This record gives sequence, C-alpha cells and structure tokens, in this order.
Amino acid sequence: MAGFQVVAALDFDPVAAATYRLRNPHVPFFETDIAMVTGRSLVEAAGCEIDVVIGGPSCQGFSTHGKRDANDPRNLLFKHFVRIVNEIRPLFVVMENVRGLLTYDKGQYREEIHVAFQKIGYRIESRVLRAVEYGVPQMRERVFFIATRTNAEIAFPAPTHCPPDMTTLTGLQPYVTVRDALSDLLDIGDKGSSTAYATPPQTDFQRYVRESAKAGGLTLHRARPVSPLAYSIITKIPPGQGLRSIPPHQLPERFQRMRTISTGALRRDCTTLYHRLSWNKPAYTITCNFNNVSSGPFVHPDAHRALTPREGARLQSFPDDYVFVDRQLYRQIGNAVPPLLAAAVAKRVRKSLRGVLFSSLPLAV
Repeated sequence: MAGFQVVAALDFDPVAAATYRLRNPHVPFFETDIAMVTGRSLVEAAGCEIDVVIGGPSCQGFSTHGKRDANDPRNLLFKHFVRIVNEIRPLFVVMENVRGLLTYDKGQYREEIHVAFQKIGYRIESRVLRAVEYGVPQMRERVFFIATRTNAEIAFPAPTHCPPDMTTLTGLQPYVTVRDALSDLLDIGDKGSSTAYATPPQTDFQRYVRESAKAGGLTLHRARPVSPLAYSIITKIPPGQGLRSIPPHQLPERFQRMRTISTGALRRDCTTLYHRLSWNKPAYTITCNFNNVSSGPFVHPDAHRALTPREGARLQSFPDDYVFVDRQLYRQIGNAVPPLLAAAVAKRVRKSLRGVLFSSLPLAV
C-alpha cells in the first residue's frame, strides 16, 4: 500500500504465518522464533539489500489490556529485533508496540529501547499515533519507533482526520465512524450470516474496503449468539453506553455488587464492559476478544450480539478481500496493526528514504 517491495517476513505464530502465506505466497517466510534467525539468512532469502526492517516484537507484559508483568520473557524480544537490525544494517527501522510500555517503570523501558538502537549507530524517535487520525474507524493508540542510520529526517505521518467539529479549523477530514465503516453490510440480526452487501458503497471508507473485493461476495460476516445472561444485559443498553447505564436494580446480583466500592460509591472503572458501539463515533480499540460482549466495547450498535469477524476486520481497516485462514480469527484481527495506520507510517518513511536515495526504484522491506 505504501509502495514497498516486501522481500522477507517472519512470525512465530503458525496461524498468522498461514494467513500471511495466503496473501503473500511469493515472499520468503520464516515461521520460527526470531532468536533462531540471523540477519544474514534474511538477506540471503531476500536476494537483495534490505532498505527497511519493520516489525512489532511482542511486549505483552506492558499491555494495558492484560496483566502487566515486567518478567514476561516476551518483553525482551526487542533485543533480538535490535540484533537483526544490527546484522542487516537497513537504512531505516520501524518498530510498533503497545502504548503501555511508555509509562511502565516511569518510562525506563522506552529509554532502554532508545539506548539499544543508539548503541548500534541509529538515531531514533518514538511517538504515540492514534489510528483514528489516519482514517481508521477506531480509537486505537500505539507507539511507533522510527530509527535511521542516515542523515535523513525522522518524521511521523501528519494526521489526515480530526474530530468533526474541528474540520473547518484544520482542513482535515472528519473521523471515520462506525456507520461510515459498516452501514453497507446486511443486518444479520443476532444469529445470522450473509455473503451479500446490503447496499452499494456509501462512503469513501466503504469504497476503499470494497475496491478489490471479488464478485463472489462478502466473507466472514457471521454472528455468534451470546449467552442468556449477556443477552439479558445488552438488550437494556442503548447505543454509545455500557453496563453502568443500567439501573442497579435491573442488573443480576453479581453486577449490582460490582457497581460499588467499599465506601458505597459508584465505581469509576468498568465503563466499557458490555458497551454498545455508537453509529456516529469511531469504535474503541478492537482487541482479540471482540467476539465477547462482556470483555469490552464490542456490542453491535443495533443488534444484540458482538461484532462479526468482518465487522471487526473493517474497523481495523482491512480490505474486504483480505483472506484470513479460518482459525483464531478474532485473535488474528485484533492483534493486527490497522493497515491504514501502517500504510501512513510506511509512506512517510518512504518519503524520507527517497530523499536519501534519489531513486525511483522499488524499495525492499
């Protein structure tokens, strides 16, 4: 999407690997632990010099959506990422990760990453980017590190979208809403499925996701029924609100207890449990649990169910023709970097690279 030629790829997850191979059958793929791979082996597989290394070494121990664990061994995978960079010596490096690592231990983990790249001769900067500011219908935030061993500018992409009440002032496009993303999909109710669209594309975002969709029809638009308990709760929740919008006496007993703290005051957290999305706003962060209405803000704006895999993929900005292997779909979709956000970063890096190379040849990543 950004004009790069992908010449090699690596992932330890067999399901993610299978999906990647379906989409990119001609790209040499290493399905293994990064600790077992050398930079030389990647260059040999690529068959050319590598201009950019881009990736997202796991740092789940710092995620704000799970238990933080500073001793999680995945937190140190970035050291192998740095080793690979040092062995390949690309002109630019991009690393993406969870926002939580910025604040853990007063920012020491972020500083450790910066120092690691500086020690191998790279200038590095980091910034939190909000997916919604780049045309993704979702309020996802991630930290991006960009490093270079050249004298080129390190720059992050400028936002293209803003809150609707700021468009006149900024000249940017308004945020893409859930309606903008999903209104052309057939209403399948609480238990249905569909391979047909309800309408022609209605918005620029819908035209983007459907641009290369095959004539064979829509895929992955199928609902999962919720439990009777969950159903009894979400039927009481209006669009744009969650569990706390229901009067305590209408909740099951265990949720009545959850509403208050030891002092008797109402809790200030749990604001997105059983939360129903609003048609007129972007979605919250799509996680790998977006099939579970009790785990976050994943209730459909109208139907009494969680989002379908296709709806989740759209809110992540995947085109409708993107093929996923039909295993662990929600984890694949929820763990992904939104394609439109990734493309915005890659395009900005490509612009900086052009200033270094003065060439119109394709760049290898």
